[in-house]
Amino acid sequence: MNLASPLTAPSVTETSLADYILAEIARCCGPQLPCPGQDQILAAFRDRLGDRAMAVCHQAFKVHNGVWQGAPVTVRRFQESHDQFFSIPLLAEPEANGNDTR
Repeated sequence: MNLASPLTAPSVTETSLADYILAEIARCCGPQLPCPGQDQILAAFRDRLGDRAMAVCHQAFKVHNGVWQGAPVTVRRFQESHDQFFSIPLLAEPEANGNDTR
């Protein structure tokens, strides 16, 4: 499933996105053990969502403070198998589309 949209935030590189996600996980949830395959998981996330990947990250880390549905956000949340329960609902939130209702 490709959730990318060409009409969103400025492009972010795969490396800078991965660095941002790992830093935010550490900030919100504390140090984590390395996740096997994390580079591939985060690269695939960026490939699927394109520039919308940053909107998911903003929602997960800035709006929800690194906790989604009562559990800490980890690298595994960015796997394609989690899109239906993580990325898609986060993108559906008004703030992810520039409509801050708070």
